[in-house]
This record gives sequence, C-alpha cells and structure tokens, in this order.
Amino acid sequence: MTTEKLLVTKSNNLVEAGYKLTLNEQRLVLMMISQLDGRKPIPKNGDFTITANSFAEAFDISVKQSYEILDEAASRLYERDIKTFDKKAKTRGRFRWVDGVKYWDGEGKVTLSISRHIAPYLSLLHQQFTTYDLKQVTKLNSSYSIRFYELLIQFLKTGERFISLEKVRALFELTTEYPRFYDFKRRILKPSIDEINKHTDLVVEWDVKKKGRTITGLVFIFEKKIASSESRCLHTKDMFEDAL
Repeated sequence: MTTEKLLVTKSNNLVEAGYKLTLNEQRLVLMMISQLDGRKPIPKNGDFTITANSFAEAFDISVKQSYEILDEAASRLYERDIKTFDKKAKTRGRFRWVDGVKYWDGEGKVTLSISRHIAPYLSLLHQQFTTYDLKQVTKLNSSYSIRFYELLIQFLKTGERFISLEKVRALFELTTEYPRFYDFKRRILKPSIDEINKHTDLVVEWDVKKKGRTITGLVFIFEKKIASSESRCLHTKDMFEDAL
C-alpha cells in the first residue's frame, strides 16, 4: 500500500463531530478510511485490514514500532466513541468507530470491523463531504493538528473560517482541560497550526475574536501553498455554512 493516492473522505457531519483520539488511534482510523471509496457502499463484511508494513510506510516509522502501535491503538480504538450534533433535527448521537477488532498473531496486521452506525458518514457520499490526500497529514505529530487540518480544509473554497472556542472544546472533548486560553493556545492551538504550516499544503494565519475582554472564538485565514494535481487536496463539495 502506498500513500501516494490514498484519499480520506468524510461526511462534513463527521468532521464536525466530537471525539478524542490519540495520535496513533487517529492514524489508524485514517488508514481504515483511506481504504474506502466515499462514493460507494461499505463492503458487506465491513472489515478493513491494516498491515504493519503499510502503517510504517505511511507514517515513516519502523516496522517493529508499527507492530506495537497497531496492537495498542486497535485495542484502545475499540473503546472510543464519537458524538454527533444535529442542530436542525435537535438530536445528539453517540456511537463507536469500530465494533470488532481481530489481531493476526505473527502476521503483523490487524482487522477492524467498521461500526454500522458510522457507515453513513463514510460511504455513498454525494454532497456535503470533505476529501483530502492522506499524505498531507502523515507528518503531523498531534491528533489536534489533524483535526484542525480537517476543520480548515473543509472550508478551502472560502479560505477562512470562524470557530467559537466553545465549539472547538466540544469537538476536541476538552471541556475541562486547559481552561485558560493561554494554556490552550500554548499546548494545543499554536503547536497545531505551526505543524500544519510546516508539513501540509496549507498556509494558515489565525487570530482571536473577542466580546469585550473575553475571547469567544478563533478566526482562521488560509490558502494552498501549491496548486498541483499531485499535491492538492480536494475541497469540500456543497459546503455548508458554519451554524455558529
């Protein structure tokens, strides 16, 4: 498997969902999703196999390290969930990424059984979805960096986005961590944007939005560094307005 033409395609509702994954769990999810064609249905068995070799190649790590990561990340991913928000329908959902994990002892691979609840967010997508080349995020060393990249590339057509601080905390499940903006900026925001600027095809600037002296949200201005057929990400189709 090569990362040259692997695409990650997600419903915009999934991009905007609340969840918290470690870096390696996030990478495992992206490897799984990159095996899908977002225009087509999920295979009947819903099983996706990731090998230590392909994982090591994608993220430029040793095969030995990849073996250990797959074992631990797959086990932890089984316990992770996603929270979705539908303001129009006034509903909230909660479901798992996968509902089964199979370890192949001695073969250096793991098989994930995708949750039936997440299938509609990854398959038969014809509008309101976001697609990008997996290789754009393979050098990012933080799950928050990957999340910020997805939240921005979703709005590539306009090149700007406002996100309330409350929403960012909900999406990243940081409701109690880093209550002071100074700490959030130092530990999460600035390192993430610095990584995106250094390792992806986006160049991003950001600022805060205030109400009085209180910081209420973040404003991002961004554009592609290179507009080539090989490296460009595919922008969101039928982009919807941020409901904030």
